[in-house]
Amino acid sequence: MQVDTNRLGQFVRNFLAVCAGSYGALILSFLISIVLTRRLGAEMFGRLALLLMAPQILLLLIANWTQVGFVRNGAQEFADQGTVARTFWARVVIMVPLVSVTVLVFAAFREPLSAYLSVPQWGLALVFGHFLLVCVENGLGAVFQARQEMFRYGTVIFLEKAIALILVTVIPLPWISQPLTVIACYAASALILSTWAVMVLGRDMFLPVAYDPSAARTLLDFSLPLTLMSVAGLLGTNGIDLMLLKGIRSVSDVGLYALAGQLAGAIQQVSIMFSTLLLPHFSIMVAGGQNENVHAFVQRALPYWFFGVSALFSIALVVAGPLMPFIFGESFRPAYPAFAMLLMASSALALYNSLDPLLAAWGKTWVLAKIFLGSALVKLALVFPMIHAWGIGGAALSTVCAYWFSALSVMIVVMRRTGVRLTSMVLLASPVAVACVTVLLLEGRDYYLFTVLGVATTMFGLVNRMRLFQEADRLWLRELRIAILRSPDATLVQGRHPG
Repeated sequence: MQVDTNRLGQFVRNFLAVCAGSYGALILSFLISIVLTRRLGAEMFGRLALLLMAPQILLLLIANWTQVGFVRNGAQEFADQGTVARTFWARVVIMVPLVSVTVLVFAAFREPLSAYLSVPQWGLALVFGHFLLVCVENGLGAVFQARQEMFRYGTVIFLEKAIALILVTVIPLPWISQPLTVIACYAASALILSTWAVMVLGRDMFLPVAYDPSAARTLLDFSLPLTLMSVAGLLGTNGIDLMLLKGIRSVSDVGLYALAGQLAGAIQQVSIMFSTLLLPHFSIMVAGGQNENVHAFVQRALPYWFFGVSALFSIALVVAGPLMPFIFGESFRPAYPAFAMLLMASSALALYNSLDPLLAAWGKTWVLAKIFLGSALVKLALVFPMIHAWGIGGAALSTVCAYWFSALSVMIVVMRRTGVRLTSMVLLASPVAVACVTVLLLEGRDYYLFTVLGVATTMFGLVNRMRLFQEADRLWLRELRIAILRSPDATLVQGRHPG
């Protein structure tokens, strides 16, 4: 089975462009967490996490369920017509009524909302404004993604964190000690980036300003099943963990779990950006009937990708033990075991993110919705008793179970559709599992000794068991490298479409 090395070369260049922005953003996110944990402490950091939870919920309900469809349809529109205007304005028309209803809900329930979030009522306006600006920023980033201008997309990812870090660092301590001030910094970062993105894209990209019913129908037909995923997302993600921890445990536990979740989320961006790049490429290959290239990519490239992700997560676990209390403060030491388990969940997310763009490209959104709902039900069934029994560790363990349900379900669907055997991909998460177990069971020098030996032995065994880095693969990678160097569409690295 032959692989289109020119297309893979384009993909790798785009991947490297997004890597530059994303890895820079990972470092900046780490620095932001250091600044905020040191300035806020565990309890105020927990209050900030609750404030940030509100925009995340609104994004799930209003914007995120059409994001994948926009990138998919926008990529096809841009390839055919050199614009994304039809898809862009169709999405705006779909979202406007949802935003309007949300404004009314905020106004009607302003008193209980302000009491739950421990902010004055005017603070709700700031939280809602932050959501709107993030929504605009994400939408403009999706335009870059649909146009396959990954250098600029990576720039958006990086600058979002860079601007936020500057703001939370330079603002005087008496001001930044309040979570609402941090929200204002995040909102300002989104506003600056949105302004830059509009200037770069130019108004012609959004013209004509017109509503195309057929574009809206196409987007809705694809995206409506994802509304089920958004509703399930309210119940199956960290939002339910934070709400239950606040009610069952304490706001300080919310802060501990929020830090563990933020660090795990920062590392997860590696797999998320991989999924971001796969979606438009899979969409174009599926639309062009290039099934052999799709199968070859899944069979030959994904095992190496997942192997590298496992190595990265394992290293992160080894170094995070002593670094977390040193960097964030001794009060955040109890967050480490939860972080270890969330990295085990992140391994499942990496597998899921590698395969779900293919289902989206096939238009199997109802299948994705059912998988997501099943994951949410697993989460709901486990999270309450586990938090009661083990606190933040229980919250993390319920996330591990839910994420692996999703990953295995998507893997089964892809195997049935393509005929490519992927069950061995699960084994590639074993180094992270070994590191996680040693984190939970051992301390001191024994922890370091057995973790390093266990991870190294497991990875060496995987290379032999899965026959990685064989001569055939070396030749394939060599062809790919030559295609990257010789391909005429290198303008994509600079964020310009070749046609």
